Amino acid sequence: MSQESPAQHQPPFDVPSVEEMAALLPQYAFEKLAAFGGMGAVYKAKQQSLDRPVAIKILPPEFGKEPEFAERFKAEARAMAKLNHTHIVGVIDFGLTKAGHLYLVMEWVQGPTLHELIHKGSLPVRKAAKLAMQLCEALTYAHNHKILHRDIKPGNIMVNEEEQVKVTDFGLARPITGEAEENPYGTPDYAAPEILGKGAVDQRADIFAAGVVLYEMLTGRVPQHPRRSVQEFAPLSTHWDELIDKATHPEPGKRFQEAGEFRAHIAMLIKQAAQPVAVTVVEVVEDEPASKVKAALKPLHLVMIVTAVILVGIVLGSMFKGEPERTKSKKKVVAETKQTTEEPEKKPKKPKPKADDDAKKTKEPVSAVPAPEPEMKTSEPEPAAKKMASVPATPEPVPMPAPKPEPVPAPETPLEAIQKLEERDPELARLVNAFADEWAANEDIDTVPEMQDLAGKYIPALQRSLAGLAPEQRDHILSEISHVANREPLNARDASWPAVLGTLRNTYEAQRASIQAIGNDAAQKMRSAQCELLLAKAKERAAAGNVEAAKRAEAVAAELAKLRTPPSLKALKENVAGTVSATMAPPTVAEPVR
Repeated sequence: MSQESPAQHQPPFDVPSVEEMAALLPQYAFEKLAAFGGMGAVYKAKQQSLDRPVAIKILPPEFGKEPEFAERFKAEARAMAKLNHTHIVGVIDFGLTKAGHLYLVMEWVQGPTLHELIHKGSLPVRKAAKLAMQLCEALTYAHNHKILHRDIKPGNIMVNEEEQVKVTDFGLARPITGEAEENPYGTPDYAAPEILGKGAVDQRADIFAAGVVLYEMLTGRVPQHPRRSVQEFAPLSTHWDELIDKATHPEPGKRFQEAGEFRAHIAMLIKQAAQPVAVTVVEVVEDEPASKVKAALKPLHLVMIVTAVILVGIVLGSMFKGEPERTKSKKKVVAETKQTTEEPEKKPKKPKPKADDDAKKTKEPVSAVPAPEPEMKTSEPEPAAKKMASVPATPEPVPMPAPKPEPVPAPETPLEAIQKLEERDPELARLVNAFADEWAANEDIDTVPEMQDLAGKYIPALQRSLAGLAPEQRDHILSEISHVANREPLNARDASWPAVLGTLRNTYEAQRASIQAIGNDAAQKMRSAQCELLLAKAKERAAAGNVEAAKRAEAVAAELAKLRTPPSLKALKENVAGTVSATMAPPTVAEPVR
């Protein structure tokens, strides 16, 4: 199914008519020539045995005349027929016509090609991203099955009525071997440099083409050299340019290494675009008239005045309380201190009754000049002492307590980082939620449908094997059917089993193991890609000087890598809580044997 139309171009080879194709393949009722291109023609037909529409693609006869190419085509068609994916057009049959045309019979997709959608009008960015992610899912599935498409372009991508991508035209597909490209087939605008240069080719060539397709969906044109920014054609973030730059880097080692990794980055950009932008509110301070400033300061003045009055009252009260003690000269106080330090052995004298207490009892006036004390001799002349005694002692300022240093917060533990991730780092929390969505959308990881489909094939095979068996042998097979139907653990193998049951069980378990291996591999790749995104975020934060946030991203990446379940905030919290509990649990001490 190509982007060219028979009404617009002349076919590049002698394309058979509908009547001629009906004679070549009589088991199909041909309806029309749907499209053609440089590598073949596509017809719409009906498979008469099943009464369903199909698409039949034929290649030019020259390819069928080359035995080596024909054998390779058949081997690759068999491999493609095993690709059963939502976003890949299924291959129903293949072969060689009497006229020498290699042909493929595929499911018919009702809907336009992506090429028609792009050039019909501009695609919304969210729709373009959704289609690109579906394309990446299809490529991931094909690459996991060691199939390389080699001709990804909008004309080979159908979009059905439910807006689901259907990748078609695997006519140039081949196994991923990493070998050099002998024949640089494909469309030059979408071909990776290693294809055009006849270099070693692997899945990264398809990723290059997918990057070009994404650029074309966003801008409406294929990129030129040098490539113009997507911002020249649409109001998008520069992150889209960075994404396409990485996907279409001339060096394969600097591109996305897996289609799933490319998909994860597209999903992250869409999630970021959906989040509301935080606007920083800046307080504007305008110059106000002096009258307004004064009016605004009046309450402050009142507070200062009240505070000053209180302080003066405290000072005056302290001056008249215990007057004889407070009117000592500074030198007498020094002398007392010196005498105390020189005679530590002497017992302290009993404290004298306070003068103000005596004054209160006798109500006699208290002299402002203290009585002379014989033990306190001074070399200073008397007038000076009297002069100093008449001056009220200045109260020494009360020392303010030194401000306590603020406690340095302890570094955040992984438990704290994960348990309070929504509060402390909403960006990382959104990223983990996006990971959960990506995980749920990956059909390779979700093995349940395939396991159910396999069970649906296993049960009829078991039922067919019942014929001609003895009753006790039939019981083994009936038990097997019951366990499979109810999704219960299967019985252990028994020597009394009939041979047919052992053979069917071997096949069933081998296919289950294959499905599970594909699911595990897809899960590991997606988990690795998600951890890489978190580590990249950590580096970005560290470069911006936000060390604590960088460590938090690294902690989330480390915990995500430990998960054995689908990623989610709940799973991360449970996993880290379980790890901490296991670490803090006291060791088990074995009781001595008595």
